[in-house]
Amino acid sequence: MNKQHHILLSIMFLTLFTVMTLSAQEQKANHRTIDSLEKDLSILLEWFPGEYDNHQQVYKEAIHKIPTAKRHRQTHHIFSRVRLDFIPGETIYAQQSQHYNLDDIYRQRIYAFEIDSLEKAIRLRIYTPKDPRKLKNGHLKPELFANLNAEYFFLKPGCDVFWKREGSIFKGYLKQNACNYYSDRFGKQVYLNETLILRKDALLLEDSATDSNGKPVFGVHQKGPTINYKENSCD
Repeated sequence: MNKQHHILLSIMFLTLFTVMTLSAQEQKANHRTIDSLEKDLSILLEWFPGEYDNHQQVYKEAIHKIPTAKRHRQTHHIFSRVRLDFIPGETIYAQQSQHYNLDDIYRQRIYAFEIDSLEKAIRLRIYTPKDPRKLKNGHLKPELFANLNAEYFFLKPGCDVFWKREGSIFKGYLKQNACNYYSDRFGKQVYLNETLILRKDALLLEDSATDSNGKPVFGVHQKGPTINYKENSCD
């Protein structure tokens, strides 16, 4: 073996050793990330279920005579754990109402939480029922979910919410303009963006919908987040 061959083999072995070392380090880092995310998911699922309301915010805006156009509407949110074997992940039934009327329901969903190792976050997939009226007050009537299957729900592409823990809070976000759809109501393509903060005692929601030119369609826009304090737990 001449000197050049010896040098070449040395370089090859060194390169292989480096690649194997980096691969092992990456695997350990991924394991640490997954372990950390599993702990975070456990905490998030402990905090998330409950009844939330922004009455305090609405009241303060009224007594301080904030202009009507800049006030938040009253909203009430119910998030209750539910078991649905045909949906991957840990599932929660969401029912949201407004204007101090629990029957004025504007949204019903199934939230499914899973670990996303590539995003290094907790992924929340949102399943929309095709006939939400059948699930009304599902947090009080678990039997309503007994005979459902995957065909009863649909997913909107790009509308997954990603959650990351930052100290004593979780921050959630949609990927910029990824969640969009054509609205028959507004006659245009609507782009949804949202940031969320989950604390042990509150859920802050700041969402906006714009058209392709960035013009507001609906959402809080410049009003600041809706501040919903947890009033009761839903275990």
